[in-house]
Amino acid sequence: MEHLFIPAANEAAAPLLLLHGTGGDEHSLVDIGRFISSEAAILSLRGDVLEGTANRFFKRYPDGRLDLESLAEKTDQLLAEVHLLAEKYHLSVEQLVAVGYSNGANIAANSLLQKKNSFQKAILFHAMPADNEPQTFTLRERAVFLTAGLNDPLVLSKDSERLVAELEQRGADVSTVWTAAGHSLTMEELEAARSWYEAHTGTQDKEKK
Repeated sequence: MEHLFIPAANEAAAPLLLLHGTGGDEHSLVDIGRFISSEAAILSLRGDVLEGTANRFFKRYPDGRLDLESLAEKTDQLLAEVHLLAEKYHLSVEQLVAVGYSNGANIAANSLLQKKNSFQKAILFHAMPADNEPQTFTLRERAVFLTAGLNDPLVLSKDSERLVAELEQRGADVSTVWTAAGHSLTMEELEAARSWYEAHTGTQDKEKK
């Protein structure tokens, strides 16, 4: 899996794992990652599933439904890759904050819900549940920040609500921001994500102090 690594300017800052949306690549969310924390290490991955010429992290059907077999396979692959790269770059998987948008947020959410060795913290921009077989292990030690657009034509707000409910039912600490926007990210979401990151990792950019 192609990736980009940017070393930390401040080793105390929790590292960020960036997972792009459909059609993106390992460079797509770097500016967003830098907005969330200008000092954190960044590990950004490129999905290796092609939909036409568009990069994705897992397959979907022509009608938009998620391919659950592909999702399960690629979730395992993603977590294995993250653990290998974390060892290579001397990153703490426990401190890693996954930041996903759309397709990237979906695989991050699925990782949280399906795998015990998944991320402890995640920022999910415009994510939806996969509707696969639910697991029963607790998510009490995990914290999630989720945003959604009430007028999003691709990820309906009711689907984001179902994802929030599933995370909370399993014990996750979930914070949400709902905007009147569509599928595009807004400054309101990004500023709230930065505040959540600072509050939940105990780190703040030196330049803001």
